[in-house]
Amino acid sequence: MLGNSKNPFSFLNELRRRKVVKAALVYAAVAYTILQASDIIFPRLGLPDWTVTFVMILLIIGLILTIVLSWVYDITPEGLQITKTEGSKPQENVKVQPENDNELRDINDSPEAGLDKGDLNQQVQTQESSPKEVNRTILKPKSRWITGFKKYIFPIVVVAVLFIVVFKWQSLTQIVGFGNSKREVAKSHVENAVKYFDIKDYEAAKAELELALASDPKYSYAWSTLAAVSVKQGNLNDAILQTIEAIKFDPTNAIAAYNMAIALDDKKDFHQAIEWYTKAIKIDSTLVPAYSALGRLYNVLNQPVDAILILSQARDKYPESEFIYLIYKNLGNSHLLMNQFDEAIKFLELSIEIKPTEAETNLYLAKACEAAGKMTRSIDVWQNYIELETDTAKILEAKNHLKEITIRHLQEIIR
Repeated sequence: MLGNSKNPFSFLNELRRRKVVKAALVYAAVAYTILQASDIIFPRLGLPDWTVTFVMILLIIGLILTIVLSWVYDITPEGLQITKTEGSKPQENVKVQPENDNELRDINDSPEAGLDKGDLNQQVQTQESSPKEVNRTILKPKSRWITGFKKYIFPIVVVAVLFIVVFKWQSLTQIVGFGNSKREVAKSHVENAVKYFDIKDYEAAKAELELALASDPKYSYAWSTLAAVSVKQGNLNDAILQTIEAIKFDPTNAIAAYNMAIALDDKKDFHQAIEWYTKAIKIDSTLVPAYSALGRLYNVLNQPVDAILILSQARDKYPESEFIYLIYKNLGNSHLLMNQFDEAIKFLELSIEIKPTEAETNLYLAKACEAAGKMTRSIDVWQNYIELETDTAKILEAKNHLKEITIRHLQEIIR
């Protein structure tokens, strides 16, 4: 049996005795290290996204097998042996009742015995009762549960795992895309669509994505990329429906959640947009643009403290990210909203150092310098902003403002 049945911790004690907990913890630590290394190394080697998911599935199967095997077997100097149950070890040095009176007489007559008759009789009575107790210990049957587990349940578990891997392989490959020729064709179309998306040829990108979905209608990343195209084309309702499809086929698709947030953000549904930005970050904590967009939205809602909290997380975790300039830009705006002009200027200048052609960053910096009384610097930055801005209405407004502050600055100099 698994120890005393009255003890509620007997099963836990048995787990510890068989070193199941230790084996599981060691395996979990190693598996976590492997998964983190895969997540970092595989993309740099140009391996497809499904490879990390495939490694994760293998590690989960390995964890199940590790727990089962550590329960059943022990590694000993003699090799791999089935773990013995507690209480199955025979007792040693058990005294046996003398078989006849002659042996009793020999004991009594021995000068080394040093026992009187009363002591001898008491010893004989004790010995008469000993075999019964010994038999109860030695002949104590093993737990039927453990015996049944070893004989029946363990083989069934192994067969079930093999059945899932072999006969459900097609379902697994649908999830990870491994060995699926339709998925590979769809991925090639998505890659082409991303290239068109980068050069703002959204019609060509949309055509490639439609080909991808014709090849593999369940490819989540084709749906999420199509949603991004729909957002750029102003088809926000279509983007939301396409994102729902993407999440349905892969709930772990952080890009889909991010695109959903963007669509809701553009529709001015800020409450739900915040929820979806947060969900995207929860799915993929490395998605720096989601931190940036959430911080920007908090600034729009005049919640700069919330913005600083979420943006600071990204700044501290991913200082080498290619999108860090967006984090600095929105941090600068957050401090500007709180009238902390020196902090605002510091972050905005860090952003401009990385990407000087960002028009909005120059706008924030021009306002921060003006508010801090650094008029010469402000006038220069306003001029940079006007040169970078593409919106005609914003350019006209900026020119009028620049003219006003320039005249005011000259009048102060004359005085």
